[in-house]
Amino acid sequence: MKEFAFPRASRLRLKKEFEAVFAAGKKTVTRDLVAWHSPGDDKEKKIGLMVSKKTGGAVKRNRLKRLLREAFRLTKKELKEGTRLIIYPKAGCAMNNLAQARQELDTLRQKARLDDDGK
Repeated sequence: MKEFAFPRASRLRLKKEFEAVFAAGKKTVTRDLVAWHSPGDDKEKKIGLMVSKKTGGAVKRNRLKRLLREAFRLTKKELKEGTRLIIYPKAGCAMNNLAQARQELDTLRQKARLDDDGK
């Protein structure tokens, strides 16, 4: 079960961590998401979420965050080691279930070339 855990070490939490990704990272845009990504120093893959009030009310924003965290947790083994990822859902984001969130994250991963291909 540890393979699917989502520990605190898998989250970007500090302002300086977010700023480092923004400064050194690249931006990738899909239909519903905007993401910034950069390689990290250690092997842990990390995610940070920014959900604007333009996305909807508190219930919708929290649901989007839960869906994206869960999609990341289930697919993080497919990312390159040390990947730092900040995800920003666009206003009017149409994600309503986990399957849609996983599909959008897969699209983002392929577009940004973040797949772990053994290198």
